[in-house]
Amino acid sequence: MFKKIALASALAASAAFATWDYYPVLDAGKGSVAAGLYYDWDNDWSQAGLKVGARYSLIQNLELSLQSWGYQFWGETDCNGCANGGDGLRDLIIGARYGLAPMITAFVDVNLPIGKDEWDGNGTSTPGSDEIFIYGGAQFSMPINDVPGMKFGTEAGILWGFEHDNWERGLDIHLGGEVAYTVPDVGVTPFVGLQIKYRLTESESEGGDGKKYGANDDGHKQINIWLGGDYFVIPNQLDLIAKLFIRSGKVDDGDATGVYVGAEFFF
Repeated sequence: MFKKIALASALAASAAFATWDYYPVLDAGKGSVAAGLYYDWDNDWSQAGLKVGARYSLIQNLELSLQSWGYQFWGETDCNGCANGGDGLRDLIIGARYGLAPMITAFVDVNLPIGKDEWDGNGTSTPGSDEIFIYGGAQFSMPINDVPGMKFGTEAGILWGFEHDNWERGLDIHLGGEVAYTVPDVGVTPFVGLQIKYRLTESESEGGDGKKYGANDDGHKQINIWLGGDYFVIPNQLDLIAKLFIRSGKVDDGDATGVYVGAEFFF
């Protein structure tokens, strides 16, 4: 079965949203830890699990992070002849972001395939990908001075996956943006975001004869839309987050809808 990848990779995620967020890095000596539950579905298929991460700014402008790790409770399809399973550890993404200027940030993320990638049977999806990939690019963000409490962030990046299991995915470009607004005297921050993926080059597989065969997927696109909100129950320290994701397109992981509910603690 076509392998699904978790929608709730925090802006997340996951392979869908590799960087921590689209906004400036934390100040030197500051950090945060985050944890949340995700649930994704598409027709008769669904998956759910726990995702955790942490970030810390070692020096001014340099933020390091661990992202998208955790445990998947299940990833399976409800059908006759389909197996139960898809549980296990998730892959881990290690990342770095550097503030080049007050509004410009460079980033690089690397996926380490430490999660379970063994297939449990027909209709199941694995929590790990068995793929090392590098995702790098730049971000631009700023507050909107004419609307106090509003800010936006944008991102452009290239994702390069290394060959694994006789398969090498094509080169992808990602373009994304998010707008958030903190309601005065309330502290609730609703947000909405959009990311577009475009496959620049064709994926290839190696056949039993040792020859390379193209997947004819160059030019494929995918659109990811998310909306949600967060609220600091402890000002500037404990933030509760809820998101809804909708994904449509033909890049690797196909269509899906997902929800994420979690918390981030700042220190």
